[in-house]
Amino acid sequence: MSGTRSRELDMGYTMIEFTRVLQGNFSGADSPYNVEQIAADRWRVFNPSDFSVTVSLRQKPPRKLGLLNLPVLEVSFDVTTGDASQEQAFYDKFFKYFHKGGG
Repeated sequence: MSGTRSRELDMGYTMIEFTRVLQGNFSGADSPYNVEQIAADRWRVFNPSDFSVTVSLRQKPPRKLGLLNLPVLEVSFDVTTGDASQEQAFYDKFFKYFHKGGG
């Protein structure tokens, strides 16, 4: 792969909640992914099959719905190594572990 592929999305998480999931089951003993914290709001997620993505966070103002305040976390992904199938496998697992609510 040449260059970096990026993706950005807003998620209903606080930084603490997101970190707990990322460093929990998402990258646990049975996961193909390892997580290395680069900064308070940035991680490198990688696996031995030459896939690496940098995940960066930015807490945004809460979304107000009547009396409710819902957290909004901007999550940026910069895929630096790996092919399209490795990237898709990462996002499939990511969205499985980070899906909240709904049914």
